[in-house]
Amino acid sequence: MNNKFYAVMVICNRDIDDSISFKSLKRFDFVNIIVCDNSTETNGNSRCEGANVRYIDMGGNSGLAKAYNRALDLIGASDGVICLFDDDTSVPEDYFEKIDAFLRENDADIVLPTVYDEVGIMSPCKINGVLTSRVADTGELDGESISAINSGMAVKSRVFSDYRYNEEYFLDFIDHAFIRDMKALSKSIKICPALELKQSFSANDRDVKRARARFEIFKRDYSLFCKGSGSVKDRLLGRLYLLKRSFNINILYRLGR
Repeated sequence: MNNKFYAVMVICNRDIDDSISFKSLKRFDFVNIIVCDNSTETNGNSRCEGANVRYIDMGGNSGLAKAYNRALDLIGASDGVICLFDDDTSVPEDYFEKIDAFLRENDADIVLPTVYDEVGIMSPCKINGVLTSRVADTGELDGESISAINSGMAVKSRVFSDYRYNEEYFLDFIDHAFIRDMKALSKSIKICPALELKQSFSANDRDVKRARARFEIFKRDYSLFCKGSGSVKDRLLGRLYLLKRSFNINILYRLGR
């Protein structure tokens, strides 16, 4: 390997041994794994700490951005590649090999895999202002329209020498805000065509009570993202989008679904 790899994953109220990501990552003894635990329940997840695994107890659910920043502070000024994972992403055996090979051939600050969920391609995706949409093929994307989720993303550590995640974000749109910031800083964002990941995406959950609670978190984070766009039109479109999502959830609730 030409690059030194760090894998940062965040877990919340789940046993570490049930994490798809951790099960995948612990196979790689050459990767420095950092587990940030946002759990509000007492667990024994600290048992995961070992030769190449560091465990950070966040002392409760302080949000995704704060967890990422704690991991970045721990890594410090090390030269390498930082790979971000949710706790439910299956990491292929050749993930790091393919990232390493891609970076040998391409000068990129950020490398994106193609991530699939039960519906299709969920990342990279297209973004127009503050509205994201799926693509059928990543060839539809260009440097202006591209965005992506965090999980599976590989970022050169040099990017974080003077950058930290906005801790006003709790869970949603941290990734899209990061990509937006990176575009503004003229960072190179490239898709690794050979790299594909699979993820179980919680937003596809059809349980109404959970969906309503989840929407409240989404609304706060998405409103912050829209505010950061600097466009009156985008903020208006964002409000309309939130109204549409709220309406759909309320309809499901009334139907008893």
